[in-house]
Amino acid sequence: MCNNGSTHLVKLIAMHIVALSLGAYTIAQAQGGMSYLPVPDLSAAAYTLAVHEINFEGVSNLGKQRLTYDQVKGSPFYNDNFQQAELFMADGRSLGRYMVKLNLLTQEFHFLGKDNAEMVVPNDLARKIVVYDISDTTLQRAVFVRTLDFTSPSGKPLGEYAEQLNVGNAVLYKVEKKNVVTADSLFGTLKRYYFGTTYAYFIGINGRVNQLKKLSEDAVFNALPAVGKLEDWARKNKINLKREEGVLALMQQWNASFNNKR
Repeated sequence: MCNNGSTHLVKLIAMHIVALSLGAYTIAQAQGGMSYLPVPDLSAAAYTLAVHEINFEGVSNLGKQRLTYDQVKGSPFYNDNFQQAELFMADGRSLGRYMVKLNLLTQEFHFLGKDNAEMVVPNDLARKIVVYDISDTTLQRAVFVRTLDFTSPSGKPLGEYAEQLNVGNAVLYKVEKKNVVTADSLFGTLKRYYFGTTYAYFIGINGRVNQLKKLSEDAVFNALPAVGKLEDWARKNKINLKREEGVLALMQQWNASFNNKR
């Protein structure tokens, strides 16, 4: 009896130690920067509150004051309104639908959590976001993917969200980023701040995505293999490949010709 009781006590102590260890490990993960727990929704994700303030790293701000978004001219968001969107993990599993909006300054999606608190979606968790129309939630308005597998000319790793502008074998992606620009007032006594915008374009074919140095005939034709007669088609139809809509028109034609050859 004594041996059985001792054995039972040892088992209980061992189970307690394991439970404490797992708890401590989970806390250490949260404190050490783990961005999410591996669950197929956001209910247990380690997300943070969205802060509408400027991080002045790399921005001229002599007074070291913190500015809110309201104090900067323009908007850092892709759309100022929250829209319904479905979030997907890297393996394609859906995290569910949430009300979201994309912060182009921080390259993060904000979502409405409990009690409509504005939270930040963990970037490592959401790899694809499908945004739906405000009035018709069956109609897709935009698709965003994280650029972890994209290749830049410098070879630097990327981690922004890129908007997928079309579907097909050849896909055009756009990364839109906001940055804070400073300017002096008329007499140089005050600093003015506004949101500037930069764009980068990528073409993806067969899962390989490369950045275009710029939108131009040379860059686009070089990125699309076996373009052949499409060059004549583009010039005959006066397709302006320095503009996004012109590149999309050419890629639609390229995808159509690719499908016809299959």
